[in-house]
Amino acid sequence: MRYPKQKFSQYLNSIQRGSAAIEMALLLPILILMVVGVVEFGLLMHNQSVVTSASSVAARAGMAQGSPKLSNTQIAKIASDYCTGNLMAFSSAPNVSVDVLQASEPVFQKPLQVTVQFTYQGLLVGTFLSALQMNPQLIATTVMYNE
Repeated sequence: MRYPKQKFSQYLNSIQRGSAAIEMALLLPILILMVVGVVEFGLLMHNQSVVTSASSVAARAGMAQGSPKLSNTQIAKIASDYCTGNLMAFSSAPNVSVDVLQASEPVFQKPLQVTVQFTYQGLLVGTFLSALQMNPQLIATTVMYNE
């Protein structure tokens, strides 16, 4: 028996009715994983930028201060305050460590080195990495010389 054109197209539509739902069910987890990965990578890059800026700001403050120069604890407080105000951390207090190395007598061509370290713990991927004990360390070092 031959079908008229209109009935044949209705037959094809009835066969393909649920295909869009099945395709969406298959692709939605992949799309969600991609979006979460992009957000996680963006947070990681933002926090790396904050750590880099914190070391730079603290080193600049240590160099720009006239006589008497800032102590190591004052420079470290500047870096940790900058990180506390700008890091996107999802724990109560970000775990930031600051190391300051400077000459006891800051004179011409004596360096000031500020190193800031932060352990990144992200949204979703970060919890999986912490379970594997593979949290990325964000580290930035800035060295400035007295002029």
